[in-house]
Amino acid sequence: MAVAVAAVSATRVEILASVSAATTPDLAERLLNEYEELTRRYYRADYRPSELSGGRFGEAAFRVCEHACFGSFTPVHKMLPKTDDLVKRLEQVPTGLADTGYRVHIPRALRLIYDLRSKRNVAHLGTGVNPNFADASLILQTASWVVAEIVRLTHKCDIETAQAIVDDLVQRRVPLVWTEGDIVRVLRPNLKSSEKALVILYHFHPEWIPDDDLMRWIEEPRLGNFNRMLDSLHAKALIHRGARQTKILPPGLKHVEDCPELRRV
Repeated sequence: MAVAVAAVSATRVEILASVSAATTPDLAERLLNEYEELTRRYYRADYRPSELSGGRFGEAAFRVCEHACFGSFTPVHKMLPKTDDLVKRLEQVPTGLADTGYRVHIPRALRLIYDLRSKRNVAHLGTGVNPNFADASLILQTASWVVAEIVRLTHKCDIETAQAIVDDLVQRRVPLVWTEGDIVRVLRPNLKSSEKALVILYHFHPEWIPDDDLMRWIEEPRLGNFNRMLDSLHAKALIHRGARQTKILPPGLKHVEDCPELRRV
C-alpha cells in the first residue's frame, strides 16, 4: 500500500504545536483528541456519540480561550462556569489582552455546540430532536472552524490556509471499507466498480491513491475497464486523475456523503 500516511502524521504534529502555543501541551492534546473522536463518530453515522463528543470538544476549547484570555484555565477535573456566564466573562476581556477570536468568536461558536448538545435530546432525556445528520454536521463543521481559527491565530496565517491544515488532520473513515496492513476491502461486493472506487478514495481522503493500488482494491481485473471507469468519474469532476494516481474531489465527497448506501455496511 503506497498511501502517504506520513503527511497526515506531520500535519497533526504541526497542529498540536500550534494549539500548544495558545495553551498547554496537555490541553492541546485533549482538544485534538476530542476533535478526532468527534470526526470518527460522525463518519460512522453514530450521531448521538458524535454530538456528545462535540460537548467534550467544547469543554477543551473553552479552556483554551480561558488560557489565552486569563493566563490560566478551569482545571480539567472541575466543571466550567455556566456557558452564558463564561461567554460573557470572556467578551469582557480588554481588547489588548487577547485576540477577538479567543474573546468573542470562538466562545460564541462553542455556545452553539453546547446548545445543540443540551437542548436537542442528546445529553439528556426529553422531547427534543433526536440525534441526526444535520445537527451532527453543524457541530462537526463548527468544531473544525474552531480548530482552524486557533491555528490561524497561532500560525498568523489566513483562514483558508488554516482550514486546509485542519482538513488534512483527520481522514474520512467509512465502516464499508476494511483495512489491515496492505489489504483494503469494500465490504459490499455487489457495488459497481465506480462506487467501490469512490468509497475507497473517500476513505483515504485527502491522500492521492496510486492507480495500481486502487485497481487491486476494487478487484477490477481489466485495465481498459478500470481506465474507462476512472475517466468517466474524472469527466464528472468527482475525482481528479493525475500521473498514475487519483484523488477524490469535493463533489465526489458530497456524492458519498449524500448516499447512505455508500457509507454503511
